[in-house]
Amino acid sequence: MKSIAHIFLTVGLLLLLITGCKHGQLENVPDWTAFHKYYNDKDYQEYLQKNINSLSDDELMFSSIVKSFYSDNGSAIWTANGLQEHLTKQFLELYAKSEEHGLSPEIFGYQIINNDIRKIQNNEVGSSEELYRLLAEIEVQLTRANVLYAKTMKYGATDPKEVNGGKWKYAMDSLRTDFVTDALKASREGTHYLMSLHPTDSVYLALQGEMRKFLALREQAWDSIPAFSADSGHCVKNVSRIGKRLLQLEEITSTYVPSDTLGRVLMPAINRFRENRGIPTSRHLDEETFTALNKKPQEYIDQLAANLERCRWQTKHKKGSDFVAVNIPDFMLEARSADTVALRMKICCGRSVNRKNEDSCRVNGILPAARTESPLLYSEIYSIVLNPEWKVPYSIIKDEYYYKMTRNAMGVTNKEKLYFVDGRTKKQVRPESIDWKKVSQNNIPYQIIQTSGKHNALGLYKFNISNSESVYLHSTNNPGAFRRRVRAVSHGCIRVCEPDSLAKLILTMNDYDTTRWEQVMITVGQEPWTEEGTEYLEKMQEKEEEYRLGLTGDDSLFYRPLRPTNLGLRKRMPVFIEYYTAFIGANGDVNYRNDVYHKDRNILNAIDALKPKTTSHAKK
Repeated sequence: MKSIAHIFLTVGLLLLLITGCKHGQLENVPDWTAFHKYYNDKDYQEYLQKNINSLSDDELMFSSIVKSFYSDNGSAIWTANGLQEHLTKQFLELYAKSEEHGLSPEIFGYQIINNDIRKIQNNEVGSSEELYRLLAEIEVQLTRANVLYAKTMKYGATDPKEVNGGKWKYAMDSLRTDFVTDALKASREGTHYLMSLHPTDSVYLALQGEMRKFLALREQAWDSIPAFSADSGHCVKNVSRIGKRLLQLEEITSTYVPSDTLGRVLMPAINRFRENRGIPTSRHLDEETFTALNKKPQEYIDQLAANLERCRWQTKHKKGSDFVAVNIPDFMLEARSADTVALRMKICCGRSVNRKNEDSCRVNGILPAARTESPLLYSEIYSIVLNPEWKVPYSIIKDEYYYKMTRNAMGVTNKEKLYFVDGRTKKQVRPESIDWKKVSQNNIPYQIIQTSGKHNALGLYKFNISNSESVYLHSTNNPGAFRRRVRAVSHGCIRVCEPDSLAKLILTMNDYDTTRWEQVMITVGQEPWTEEGTEYLEKMQEKEEEYRLGLTGDDSLFYRPLRPTNLGLRKRMPVFIEYYTAFIGANGDVNYRNDVYHKDRNILNAIDALKPKTTSHAKK
């Protein structure tokens, strides 16, 4: 009898696959003995509604909205008339391909749903209650998967603020109240709606292409290539293994035939490979290059998954034709004007923390951000300060300057050209009048300010942006830091390598002509190069002398010959401080960088936590 039942089952499935179902129509119940014996549609619908009403947000995303939908709709989606096999199959096939988006099918309950369907298909049910429980589990899991998939593709699967350890300051697009309902309504028509939510921008598609490549490579053998020394043009054993690896990675022309000569095709390909990973190019092989060549496909898959998720986050502010973008892992700034790349320059960003036992510092899988990390944010440059003063943050006074002052206050004061303001009276005080050994480190009543000039930590330019973390872009008196490859060295602000160029770009956007630009350069200490510039410098010096002679009392005592000049901007320049460890590089390839702030794993852990907590959301 069991074999006869299987024959009926097979025939029913074949007829179903051949005929399919018209969009919006219910599929007929297969001629399964178990269904006819145990199934009653009215009883099941009552069971399902009661079951759904008992679920929480942890078990069913946006449960209140989903409950209202089922109450208003009055029937199941996936298990109406028993089981909508063709419809269910469409969605399971879509979830099976979710790895191309950096998502495990299991966060959508893929295996749980398949196991439940298999039990029904194999007639492994002994009562109405057991059948209804399995059907309700399928309905709940598919509804949860549908809502999660839609939300993930449109808004991302994770909370950006959470996975960035609190250093995420972007304003986010909120999920529309009718978004969940729309996804559920459209589900009767198949997967077309969910597929319409797939991101289509060029960066996302490029990362997806890389993801497909490494998903395929994951199934191939991946032997480690031992490091060895070789120079361009030389013939050395094992060089052919490098060529084979680059062929696997599709980072050398497909017509290349591997050999043990480091020749004219292989060496440029190796340098392109290095460039795509931020490794200095050269005519020699080095250990860092071999480490990169031996990076396993799964490591790339994880890195791409984290960055695909970043691409899905919906921020309120979008990039237009003019903006400045800073990518922290790349330690680079790119400025666009009229939708073309106008500038690319090195930056220094906030320090990271070297955590030896990183996992022990995680809270629910998330590593909190270090205080000195540069925040990720959108803002606008609203003014440029020439010859800025540096008001030393209290945390730096407490943690760094306090110790220096207790040892050699006047030496530090004279070397760094500091002045001091009493925090209570707001008046400037003589540095020699402060006995730092009598000052409590936990209650320092003085503001320390570094005077304007080339000695200043901010250099000659400060680019003001509004934000809650009091960070900004600025030049520096220590350009040597730009020679480093890892440039996470600041207390959170962004140092720019070519401040003159950035200032000129922004001021040109604000209608500064060559005359006004020369005046800016004179203000920061450059010699004039026109007669008009010479006249401007002379007038500037005359005004400064008049100002000095007019000072009286304490003002004359604390006179500073060089002071900040603030240039307000009519047209503000948008600024995006971002974090991408995989992105489209200047050479047009997908580039990879080290995860300097340890944020990729946060995203991966948060996505992994979306897997259903139990094997059954449907309650008995």
